[in-house]
Formats: sequence, C-alpha cells, structure tokens
Amino acid sequence: MTRTKTTAVFNTTGAVKTVLAVAVVVVGLVVTADRIVATSTGGSDIEVGAGGANNSKVSQPVQTATVITADDRPDVFNRAAAARDALGFPVGARRTGKHVRDSYRPTDYDEVEEVDGAGQTLALTQFDPAGRLISAVRFDLPSASSPKVGMDAATKSATRGISASGVAVAGQYRADANPVLDGWDVHWDRSQDGYKVRGDETRVHVWPDGRIQSVAHVEHQLAAAPGQCLGIDDAKKVVTGQFDRWFAGRGSGYEVQQMNLEWVAPNAAFDAAKLSAPPAPYRLAWVANVKPSGVAADYVSLVTLYVDAGDGTVLGGDVVE
Repeated sequence: MTRTKTTAVFNTTGAVKTVLAVAVVVVGLVVTADRIVATSTGGSDIEVGAGGANNSKVSQPVQTATVITADDRPDVFNRAAAARDALGFPVGARRTGKHVRDSYRPTDYDEVEEVDGAGQTLALTQFDPAGRLISAVRFDLPSASSPKVGMDAATKSATRGISASGVAVAGQYRADANPVLDGWDVHWDRSQDGYKVRGDETRVHVWPDGRIQSVAHVEHQLAAAPGQCLGIDDAKKVVTGQFDRWFAGRGSGYEVQQMNLEWVAPNAAFDAAKLSAPPAPYRLAWVANVKPSGVAADYVSLVTLYVDAGDGTVLGGDVVE
C-alpha cells in the first residue's frame, strides 16, 4: 500500500454545489437506477436525467427466468448435487431449476433448489455460465442444543467446504464473529498480479456448530494489465489536475490522503453520459482517496477517483456525502 499526501487550497469564494454536487447527483442517479432494477417487473422505458439537461430514454433492465430440468440440463443438476453434498446442505424430496438472465448486470446464471415434501425450499445453489459456484444457501435452522466449535474449527470447515465445491481461494483469509446471525464469517479477498480486485471476494457464513450456512463468490472479468504502469507521481498529477479544475475559485481545498493500485470497475460517477453504458471489464487503476475542505466539505466528506494505470484517464470513482 502506498500512502501520499498532497494539499491544495483556493482562497476565492463561491458555491461548491456546482462542482462536486454534480458528481453527487450522478452517483445518486446510479443508486436510484439500482433501486429501480431491484423492483422492476417489466420492460417499460424510464427517463434518466437531471433537471431536463440530459433526458434520454433507456430500456429498463429486466430479469427473466426459464425453467430447466434434470433431463435437459443434467450438467447443472449434477453440479448442484455435488456442491450441496460438499457443503453439507440438506437433500430435498425433489429439485427444481431455472436459468436466469439479468439484463442489467448483464449476466446469466443457473439455479437449483432443494425442495421438501411440503414445497418449502431447503437450500439453493447458483452457478455462472462457466459452471462455477457463485452462491449457495441453506434455509433450515441450526439446533440450539448442538455443541459449538471454535473459530479455528469453523474456518477449517469453511475452507474444506468451498474447496470441495470447486471454489478456488488464495491468500490470507479473515474470520470474524457474526453478532447478528451468530457463528462466523470467513472471507478471502481476490487479488490479481498482486493487486486487490475491488469488491471481489469469497465469503462463507458458518453456523456455531461448524456447518456452512451460506457461500457467496463474487468475481468480475478483468481487462489485460497495461504493459507499463503509470507511476504514482504522474497519477497524482492527474488527480490534482482534476481537483484543481473542480475547485478553482470556489472557496474549497482538498487533500490527497492515499493512493493504491487496484483493479476497479469503470463507472459513471463523474460522467453522466456513461450512465447507460454496459458494465466493462475491471481495469488496473490508481485509486486516490481525496478529502475536501472548506465549502466542499459541507457537501462531500470523501471523493475516490480512479485513474487508469495505463493511459492516465479518469475511469470513475465514488463520492461519500
């Protein structure tokens, strides 16, 4: 991890709302879009834009599901049975399956449920198009009278279970007690070429008795690493140049608190024209955390900027109000 500190202050006054407030609005639109997708049930059009400045119609993302059976997709059902047994999940009286297409992410996955005689779902597993496990969960409850195991035993259980189910993990794990669900959360962060993949991880929840309750595996496609990486000093010049333009003449300053190389998802945080763009492969980038001061601090507490490690372009970022 590389830490760097750069401070710049502009003494002129002015309303900062026209600077980072624009980024905040854009981020708000992205969040709103996510919420719309979560509740959407049809393919109607929605209007995306702020204040009428950029109102363009985009097709509302939808999720569709197609029933699959063990006869037409034996590979999926065999894979689900193997993962179920590897994780120690309950076996149902029957199994149901479906293929899901999510047009927002966009992604496809196959899902198999273990169903009991009363029609209640006991467990489910999900697989990506390559057949890799991406999610698994059991819905029964642990017995209160079962003996409890320690954190080390729970971690070994998690490691054995995901390894047997075909999920590959590497590097140091972290285990934490879960005060809400009880038991432990064991997770591995993903890295590539020695750099963290932002948001990618494998997380396992283990019951107090040592049995696995759920598995979540998040892994995104990565672009090719640049042949030559931009140095931290050159990357910092891109960051300070961007903030100098945003804050000049507006009574605000900033401090570059930290810069790390990470794999990140390009996004529309600072470019509303990219709101309707499909998700792109993750890119290696300098991730700069910048703390505003002065008037800007009244609206934004932290800005994260992604600078492409290859060509130095701004790939997006995040804003914390």
